[in-house]
Amino acid sequence: MQIKSFIVLALASSMAAPAFAADLTYEQTTPAAEQSYSAYNWSGFYLGAQGGYAWNKGSVLGSDHKLDNGISGVHAGYNFQTGNIVYGIENDFNYNFGDKNEANLDWDASGRARVGYALDRTLFFATAGVAAAGGKVDASGVGKKDDILIGWTAGGGIEHAFTDNIIVRGEYRYSDFGKKDFGSAIGDFGATQQKVLVGASYKF
Repeated sequence: MQIKSFIVLALASSMAAPAFAADLTYEQTTPAAEQSYSAYNWSGFYLGAQGGYAWNKGSVLGSDHKLDNGISGVHAGYNFQTGNIVYGIENDFNYNFGDKNEANLDWDASGRARVGYALDRTLFFATAGVAAAGGKVDASGVGKKDDILIGWTAGGGIEHAFTDNIIVRGEYRYSDFGKKDFGSAIGDFGATQQKVLVGASYKF
C-alpha cells in the first residue's frame, strides 16, 4: 500500500513540475517585454514660451522698409498621436521689440495646424495656418495709424522631450500678412516676415 501511494505521489509531482516551470518562465519574461516598450507619448495639451529674431519687410509710404526686430512670446497647443504620426493645433502670440521706425510691426500671432513624425522623444514637424500682425505707422507729415493685418504663415521645426513634461523646440516660419489700406495719406501697408524661434514647453 505504501509503495502504491509513493508511486501516485511521484507521478503527480512529475506532472506538476512542467506547469510550475512554465509559470516561472512567464513571470520572468513578461516584465522584460513590458520594459522593452518605452516610446514617448506626444499626445496632450502643452503650454510654453519662445524667443528669437524676425526679419520683417514692410511696404508703406511708397517704398520698402526693413523692420527687423527681436521677438518673444507664448504658445499653447494640443497634440494627437497615431503610431509615429503626431498632429494637432497650436496658437501663439509674440511681442516685437527693437528700434522703432516710421513703420513697425508691434506684434504678431497665429493659429496653425501641425503634423509631424516622431522618433521616440524627437519630433520633426511642419506647420501652417492663419497669421495676424499689428501694423503701425508714425511718420511726420502723414500722422499716426495702426491696424491689424491678416495673412498666412508656414514653416517647420524640431522638438525634443528631455523629460516626460519638458520639451525644447527650434522653429523657422515665413509669414505674409497681406496689405491693409491705412488711408489716403499713407496708402497700403503690407508686410512679410521670416523668423527663427527657440522655445520650451510644458506638456500636461
